[in-house]
Parts: sequence; C-alpha cells; structure tokens
Amino acid sequence: MNKKRYTAIVLVFLTLFVSATIFAAKAAPEIVLTPTSSQPGHSVSVEGTDFAVSTSAGIGFGPEVAVTDESVTTTHPDVNTYTGFTANHPIKPGSFNWIANIGGVETEFFDNGDGTLGTSGFAMSSSVINYTSGFFSRSMQSAVEFQILWDRVDYTTYEFDVTPAGLATDNSGLLTGEFTVPAIWNETHTVTVIDETGKMATSDFTVFGSEVIPEALTIGAIVLLSSAALIVSFYCLRKRSKPERPA
Repeated sequence: MNKKRYTAIVLVFLTLFVSATIFAAKAAPEIVLTPTSSQPGHSVSVEGTDFAVSTSAGIGFGPEVAVTDESVTTTHPDVNTYTGFTANHPIKPGSFNWIANIGGVETEFFDNGDGTLGTSGFAMSSSVINYTSGFFSRSMQSAVEFQILWDRVDYTTYEFDVTPAGLATDNSGLLTGEFTVPAIWNETHTVTVIDETGKMATSDFTVFGSEVIPEALTIGAIVLLSSAALIVSFYCLRKRSKPERPA
C-alpha cells in the first residue's frame, strides 16, 4: 500500500469518527427553561430536544428522594402478567427494583435503565417500567402456578412531580410544555425531564420569594437560631442602656 492511499484511508476513518462523535453529542437530550428563576406558583415553559419520539415525559423538581420498601398492589390481567403503579413519579432511570414474594421465594426484577426489567428468576417475554407514570409490569413465558404473597419496590424519585399527566414528545423527539413552580424553599434546584425510555436531561432553576423552610433546617436548628438571636438582641439593648461614666 502506497503512502498516499494509506493517508486517504486514515483521513476517511478520522472523518467518520469525528462525524459519529458530533452525532452522538447532538443526540443527548437537552432542555431549556424560560425563565430560569421565579417564585412558587409562577409558570415556567420548558423546551426539550432529542428525546424518544412520540412518547411521554415527566418533570421532577428539586432533589432526588429515595423510596425503599414501598408496598404495592399488583393486578393480574391474565394468567402470565402482573402489573402495578408506584406511588411517586417520575422515576430515575436505573433505580427501580421490584421484589415479589412468589410462593414464599423472593424474586428480584431489576431496572435496565432503558424502560425494561430483567431477572434471573424467571423466563420473561416482556417486563417494563414506565419512568413517567410509574407503571410497571412483568409477563412470564409460562404461567406462574405459585401464589404472589406480596410485592415491594425501591426507586428514586424527586421532591415534586410538576407534570402528573406527563408531556408528549412529537415525532422528532421535541418536547414543549409548562409547569408551575412548586412550594419549595429558596435555592437553586435541579429540574429533571425523563421520558418513558429513560432518556433524561437536567437544568438549574432558582427559586426566590418562598416562605417554605428548607427541610435541612430542623426544629432544633430553628430554636437554636432563635435563642442566639434573642441573646444578641438582649446584649445590644443592655449595651445601649448602660449609663456612661462621668469623665
């Protein structure tokens, strides 16, 4: 192989690599909030790109919240299928874990992070978790003859679900909608948009003018701060009322 031909091949591969990198970068979902700061009760518009096409998405507002050992009731629409809903959503992709006590044996169904569930206990034809609505289901390849004694789930959600009904994406993965700033403490919070397939994007939003006390500020801390304020006030008043000594 001559030098010119070798160089041309290398250039072709480099071009393909750069193009693939640019395409991958463009494919990551993004969201834009307008405005980026406001008070509780005010409306905010959101625009998102590169989500899954023709699906739904949910918006979580504020910090992540870990839910553990949530007892759920599953329905049995046919002999091979069990379905249920989580109490909270949207759900952080990859965080959902479903444990079913089947005939006295605990079987785990784990989140693959793409809207599907896996397990090592049974052969399944399909099992899904909808991150937007909290719906989950499992369908076995053959009927389970054992009694389901209980079902429990673990997952990560967010402080507020500001789009309970979800937002629809169009046939190009574009998302547009509005949400209301929830009653949350003054701070810069994370807004997280998640679609059914696990694609997600985040953006910061600053809340001001709120009367909500931060969760981290416990009653004990409030009492301590109040006591300190009283001591400082008493000291200042005493200092001001102290008579001056004659020269």
